[in-house]
Amino acid sequence: MAIFAFYPAAPNLRRSDGVGFVLAEGASELAARAAAQALIGGRSIDDFKAVTISAGIAPVAVQGLPVGALSQSIWPNVTRGGGFLGA
Repeated sequence: MAIFAFYPAAPNLRRSDGVGFVLAEGASELAARAAAQALIGGRSIDDFKAVTISAGIAPVAVQGLPVGALSQSIWPNVTRGGGFLGA
């Protein structure tokens, strides 16, 4: 399975909830995009650019803390607004 990063490629595609970068694994880009959408809920990320995470990828920084699903224990799970993703 591959890992994909999704982000809005233009300012008008940004989400009002501040989510601007999502990592998800899937058998295909479509499957990973569906998993990412299920995590964050809300406005569609169909127009977000997809980047395959693989050897040789350029370094990237994400401003703010990562937030994962409530059901996992790897990432913090409380948003900056004090809620949970997909809720």
